[in-house]
Amino acid sequence: MNDTYLVVTPEEKYVFRVYRGDWRTSESEITFELELLEHLDRNGISVSLPVSDKQGESVQKLQAPEGIRYAVLFTFAEGSERGIDSEGMSRGFGRAVAEIHLKSDSFQSTHSRQELTLDYLIHQTLDAIQPHMEHRSQDFEELKQIAASMEAKLQELDLNAMDWGICHGDLHGNTNVSYADDGAMTHYDFDLCGYGWRAYDIAEFRLAREVRLGHDPAQLERLWSAFLQGYQSVRKPGENDLKVVPVFVAVRQLWLFGLCLKDPHINGSIDYGDDFIDEKMHFFRNVPVLQKEIGVVQDNLDSQ
Repeated sequence: MNDTYLVVTPEEKYVFRVYRGDWRTSESEITFELELLEHLDRNGISVSLPVSDKQGESVQKLQAPEGIRYAVLFTFAEGSERGIDSEGMSRGFGRAVAEIHLKSDSFQSTHSRQELTLDYLIHQTLDAIQPHMEHRSQDFEELKQIAASMEAKLQELDLNAMDWGICHGDLHGNTNVSYADDGAMTHYDFDLCGYGWRAYDIAEFRLAREVRLGHDPAQLERLWSAFLQGYQSVRKPGENDLKVVPVFVAVRQLWLFGLCLKDPHINGSIDYGDDFIDEKMHFFRNVPVLQKEIGVVQDNLDSQ
């Protein structure tokens, strides 16, 4: 997504992020992210913070061959990344996610940021995917219809009444959080943050467990249940917010699919090409909460 450097001085370690020129093209959207980090820090959430230069500026402008690239120096998140493999860790991470949501409710900024709307997550994603599936037009047509089923399912549950606010955007729990020896967490990499449905934000944790524990559904459900227990001990999502999570799991997978296919930096990697498309199509054809709708889609395609 970006170029990230470890900076070591005799006294401290830092992380220097250089945003891609075709990813973050607006200083305002980067400033939004930095203001959110400072807000969370003031409200007791341990995060990796931007470091200002001698002129008091946090965002640097670098002249690169491809044009202006923005860069930010961040404090180093001390500790280590740990895969969440126990109910205790899952419960603790759920509490931490809820704290981020709770403390960000009072955040305000005059800067612009892409909102995590259905147009962004679904429609723009399909537009990004289509050029990379021109050789598989029937599969793409199927994907479009499954995506329409996702959107219809979400609208059935009245999205306008659901919890909307600041989302981290990448809360899978495997990275983006550093654990100290005493278990204290420092959160980082808010590059995907923005206003969105909190159900979408927590769906990424569920998706990450499904990807890693699909072979062990009992353990998957134990970790998910523990995560929700931790989350609900801090703030209570609405009944429909929880009902809609399985659909947002599929939406999140769709968005990640599009992100990988349109990223020129990973062309030719394992997250690109026909094997990758096959893997994702298998996922979308087997979303449990959409099985009835997917059956109709497949019947319609078979009859054409």
